[in-house]
Amino acid sequence: MITVNVNNQNHSFRQPIRLLELLEQLQIQHSGIAIAIDNHVISKPLWSETLLVDGSQVLIIQAAQGG
Repeated sequence: MITVNVNNQNHSFRQPIRLLELLEQLQIQHSGIAIAIDNHVISKPLWSETLLVDGSQVLIIQAAQGG
């Protein structure tokens, strides 16, 4: 089992998981978000190949409209 922290909430998985799979499992929309793993921004084209391992710290930021 591995534990990945997403926005200060721990999630457990049986094995390392790719970032895009994480978003799908947590039912997070792919549009309008930015993601950092361990304080490094991950560009959207790399989401499908970025592997999360035990202890990864994921920060997902949702864009908001405003003025």
